[in-house]
Formats: sequence, structure tokens, C-alpha cells
Amino acid sequence: MIWWFYRALKDYKLAPSVKQAQLLRARFDRIFKRASTGYATLDRLLRRLFRNKDGLLRVLQSPVHSAHVGQEVEVHYRCIPSTVAVFGGIQ
Repeated sequence: MIWWFYRALKDYKLAPSVKQAQLLRARFDRIFKRASTGYATLDRLLRRLFRNKDGLLRVLQSPVHSAHVGQEVEVHYRCIPSTVAVFGGIQ
């Protein structure tokens, strides 16, 4: 469900429309505003994502923004272990 939503955001970026933006906002609410899934960790994650709705749906306001919201953070954290491994081998 979430990956389909992500794909729809990427498609929207290529051909934006007001109606599609409204549908995507409603779909976001349906996915991330669930009362309870029965799994505490998943419920916390869904609440956190819903609180960050404006940032995550920034592409709906300005389609030139990247749909890869956390790409810079992901790259940063992927680089840390390789740096630690290099310095750990030298000592």
C-alpha cells in the first residue's frame, strides 16, 4: 500500500493536477491515520509519519521538489559504518 502511494507521488510529479493532489492527500490520511494496527512499533511509526505529513507531501505543493524525502539522510547514515570500519582496521 505504501509503495503504491510512493509510486503515485512520483507519477504526480510528472503530471501534476489539483484533483490528483486532493486524492493523494486523502489516500495519505487513509494509510497513515489508522487508529491502531495491533503492533506498537508500527503504530508509533504511522503516527510519526502522519505528524510529518506536510514535509512528506511537499511534492504536492511544488512538483519540482524531490519525492525522495530522506535521501540525503540515508546516504549520510550509510557512509558512517564504512568510515568506522576503516578507522577500526588502522588502530
